[in-house]
Amino acid sequence: MLEFALSFEKVLIRWPDNTPWTIAQIADFTNSSISTSVDAVSTTLNREFDVHETITPAEGRQVLAILKDRLHRQFEAREQRIQANRDAAMRAYDLTMDRVRVSQLAKDWRGAYKSLAYFVGRYDKNIEHDLLVALCGDCIRVGSKAGFNMQEIGQWFRKAVEAAILSGSPVVLEDALDFVDAYGEIFATDATGVGAKILKNALTILEIPAIDCNLGFQWMNLNNTLRS
Repeated sequence: MLEFALSFEKVLIRWPDNTPWTIAQIADFTNSSISTSVDAVSTTLNREFDVHETITPAEGRQVLAILKDRLHRQFEAREQRIQANRDAAMRAYDLTMDRVRVSQLAKDWRGAYKSLAYFVGRYDKNIEHDLLVALCGDCIRVGSKAGFNMQEIGQWFRKAVEAAILSGSPVVLEDALDFVDAYGEIFATDATGVGAKILKNALTILEIPAIDCNLGFQWMNLNNTLRS
């Protein structure tokens, strides 16, 4: 039930006001089983629900509040683990950036890139999104200077975009659009054509989440600019 509650908390962020969802939809959006979703809603709202019955966003918030109260010890233990992992990641970040600065002063772009790439690959799940996005941008910038091919540095472009989509947060998705705007030209002008494909895929997978978060106008402007 803890995993359901965590997924449901993310779903609530993008639940449109005044739009009821069926229990089946909730199961789909949270990647949970029908039985888990029915059980979670029925036990918190104190009546039996059919899989095709709907609940409102307000009822959804009530479901989550009750689940978090009932599972508070598990939530607290999870938060403690997350904080310990974040603390370890930030200690590693400070050491990594010291190495990166030394490498950059020596114009050792490959060494700087490898240090950045190792850190992001090892700790991407334990750092805040804004730092992850910034580091992905650093990997692109330094990787380009080091002469790595578009396929190599494209992974950081995809990682920043995919992390934003998984978050479901409008603020984070807006950050992703800014990220694509900042680095998209590097991929759009790639002579091999690989970069253009990476950019096109990123814009495609961002379209629906951007519209859902009322960022469709920003997405359209960005799409038109980078494809013109």
